[in-house]
Amino acid sequence: MKKILFCLLVLVLVVSFASCGNNDGVGDEVNETHYEAETNDETKVPEETEAETEITIGGKNINDYYKVVQFDLPEGSFRDAVVAHMREQASIEWVCSETFGITEDFNSWGIHLQFKKGEKYVGIPYADTKVSAEQFRQALVDGTYTCQSDKWKDVYGVQCVSSIYNSIQQVAPNVHGTTYNMTPGIVSFEFRGIICGQYEVPKSLRKTQEIIDTNSGDVMCEAYAQLKKGDVIIMQDLDRGAAHTRLVVEDAVVLRNAAGKINKGRSYVQTIEQTNSFDAQRTDGVKTTWYVDHKYSFDKLIQTNYVPITFEIYNKDRSECEAPYLLLDKEITPKQIAMGVIGSNVESNFPIRYVYLDLYSKDGKLVKREMKFDMADEFKVILRKPSTALASNLEKGEYTFVLTAGIARGSAELARVDFTVE
Repeated sequence: MKKILFCLLVLVLVVSFASCGNNDGVGDEVNETHYEAETNDETKVPEETEAETEITIGGKNINDYYKVVQFDLPEGSFRDAVVAHMREQASIEWVCSETFGITEDFNSWGIHLQFKKGEKYVGIPYADTKVSAEQFRQALVDGTYTCQSDKWKDVYGVQCVSSIYNSIQQVAPNVHGTTYNMTPGIVSFEFRGIICGQYEVPKSLRKTQEIIDTNSGDVMCEAYAQLKKGDVIIMQDLDRGAAHTRLVVEDAVVLRNAAGKINKGRSYVQTIEQTNSFDAQRTDGVKTTWYVDHKYSFDKLIQTNYVPITFEIYNKDRSECEAPYLLLDKEITPKQIAMGVIGSNVESNFPIRYVYLDLYSKDGKLVKREMKFDMADEFKVILRKPSTALASNLEKGEYTFVLTAGIARGSAELARVDFTVE
C-alpha cells in the first residue's frame, strides 16, 4: 500500500511543480499526501532504499510526517493574484443575523461600527482576529454572521495590514507580522518589504513623516511613480500609535510636464484598503468598510506621510518559490484524544491562520471546539494544551474528532478520529 501511495505522490508532485497553480490565480487546489506507519509484515517491501523513498516538500522528507497537504501557487502574475485576493476579501457578502457593534478607543483613533440585524454587508468585517477569507466563510451560518462581543479581538475580521498579509501570503511565506514589519527603518523590527524608489530612510525611524521630511517632493514623486499593482503604501506614527496600509491595485498613473517633472496633483495611485469606517463615497447602497478603487494623488500621499514599498517575491522566478503546505507531524490516536494528551503539532512553511480541534456527536452535531487563531507569525502550533481543554468534562458517549488548519492560501482537514468516552 505504501508503495502505491508513494507512486501516486510522485505523479501528484510532478504535476504540481510543473504547473505551480490553478487557472484563476485565487483558487485553492490541494495535493494531499497521507503516510501511515506500516504494521503488516506480509506487505513490507524488501530492502527499499532511502533514495527510492525520499520525497521532500519545502526541504522536509514527507515520510517523516503523518499527513502533508500541499497547495498550488497561483498561475500567472503574482501581482495579479495578490490584488485578486484583496478583492475577494472585500467582496464577500453576508447578512447580520443579530445586531452587534465593534467599539474600541485608542490614543489617537478608534472604532465605532454598528452592524444591524437583517442588513447585508460586503467584505470581511473590520477587526483584529486576522481571519483568512476561507475562515470567515466557514463562520457564516446560511450566509449570516453575528458576534456576542463588541471587541475587535473577538469579531471575525481583518484590519488594514492583516488583509494585505492575507493577500501577499498567497505567494510569499516570509511577509508577515504587523505594520512595523512593513515600515522601513523601525528599530527592533525586521522590515519584510523592499523600498520602492530611491528615497532615503533616516536611522531610528519612528514615523514615516521623517522619510517625507528627509527627501524632496521630487524624490518621493519618482518613488510613487514606480508603484505597480500588488505594492503597498504605508503611513506609520509610533508616537500617536497610528498606522495604515493600502494595497495598490493598478500601476501608478504618472503625468509629467514638458521638462519631465511629475505633476504631483494629477498623478495618482488607485488602491484597496480595509478601514475602521463605512465607505461614505459609495452611491450604490453597498455597506462596506472596504474602500475599493479609491484614488490618491501623489500630493495627497506626501501630505499624509505615505511611503511606497514592494516585495521580493515579485522579482523571483516561479521555480525559486515555495509551494505552501500544511502538515500534521504525528498520528493522533483515540486514546490521546480521550485523555487530552495529543502530542502532535501542526506545521507550515507559510504563517498559520488557524487550527480548530472539533468534537462531533454520533449524530454529527458540533459538541465542542478548541481553537488557535489570531496569529500573525506562527509556523507551528502545539496541540497538547488545546487537546487537554477539549477532553475536559466530556460526557460518556461516542465522538468524532476533526482537526482542521488553515493558511491564507487555503485550509485542510488533517485528522478525523472516532473515539469513545467510557
